[in-house]
Amino acid sequence: MANNRYIVLLANQNEKSIRNMEKEFSVSVTSSEYLSKDNRSFDIIDNNNAVLYKNLGMMVVDDVDEKQLSMSVSDSKSPIVYFEKEREFYSADEIALINDLKTDIDQLKNKILELESFIRNKPIPKPVNTELEWGLKAIGMGNTQFSGKGIDVCVLDTGFEISHPDFAGRTIEGKSFIEGEEWDKDPNGHGTHCAGIACGNVRNDTGKRYGIAKDCNLKVGKVLSNTGRGTTSSIIDAIDWAITKKFRIISLSLASPVKLNEKPSILFETVGTKALDNNCLIIAAAGNDSKRPSLPLPVSVPANSLSVMAVAAIDNQMRVARFSNAGINAATGGNINVCAPGVDVLSSYPQKGANSGNYVLLSGTSMATPHVSGLAALYMEQFPDLNAREIWKLIENNAKPIENLKYRDIGSGLIQVIHG
Repeated sequence: MANNRYIVLLANQNEKSIRNMEKEFSVSVTSSEYLSKDNRSFDIIDNNNAVLYKNLGMMVVDDVDEKQLSMSVSDSKSPIVYFEKEREFYSADEIALINDLKTDIDQLKNKILELESFIRNKPIPKPVNTELEWGLKAIGMGNTQFSGKGIDVCVLDTGFEISHPDFAGRTIEGKSFIEGEEWDKDPNGHGTHCAGIACGNVRNDTGKRYGIAKDCNLKVGKVLSNTGRGTTSSIIDAIDWAITKKFRIISLSLASPVKLNEKPSILFETVGTKALDNNCLIIAAAGNDSKRPSLPLPVSVPANSLSVMAVAAIDNQMRVARFSNAGINAATGGNINVCAPGVDVLSSYPQKGANSGNYVLLSGTSMATPHVSGLAALYMEQFPDLNAREIWKLIENNAKPIENLKYRDIGSGLIQVIHG
């Protein structure tokens, strides 16, 4: 992540404004319409070159003077209306927390490795072929006739392990926004797990179903590195690409923590609104910073934006997950919209050794988010005349309240399939 990289929001992006920007900041600006697999943002952006994301009205610049940016915002003649220093984002699951502990606390290394091994090797039951995973039962999958057919679902994450046997024969489109790492390999595993929940089908060994929108068109954007980290510029680059491609759903199982009473990012509020205006729904993880019941913490970026659907996690006993963030910054934005299964969720995973399988149980609001993304695909197939805002409203209106749980923690409630 560049130390002095800024995301700049423009009031307009006409040629005169862009030329003035180039002159003021001594940079050459490239529009995202000229990006391709051979001409990528991370190859372009440096202290002499910036990229303009045309669908979002945002520009990424390196090594500029923050005071100069502030003066431009104050200048009514300048096209700059807002700027923000680049953030770092993390995959929103328990494994990510463990990786941070491994790096920062050497004396706990052995204990952490034991815990990581336990999570990755939780015994997976051998069910009969007709069963659904608990999360699919909880949202009422049952015998729904809808499968997300024809709907483009874009998972922005650590990539996708294209060799996974459950996805053999499926056409999957993807693009990497991380320099030096490809979208169709996933050494991390997080992206493959999330994509499996939203877009997978059944296990090739037992036939038990774990995926929701099994006939949707899976699209993959690699915005988190193999270590599970990414930045604002990679994420907005990918969202701009997804809007250009007219994908209907963007699933973001990633988060950057916020403080109490911190206002939502104007950048992501703009991104979410631009997506909705283009008939695209962004669904994001609420984040895993809480230590319940004593210390619930606020919804993370980008889920805390009003134009992005925020997803909390529950367990199979219908309790709020101990890590799931809460809508405690609701006065300034940052409420929970809905909740979904997010504890001990089984899904597809890259095979990481001779003795490991193709599946793993993971927990996090990362796992809850693709449940909602998959459900949104079913709704879009079922109600083809509804736009993204109407689908959002339908998801909330059909969510089921859970007894004794607060709106602050689960929003409108547990997402549900609409039968009929």
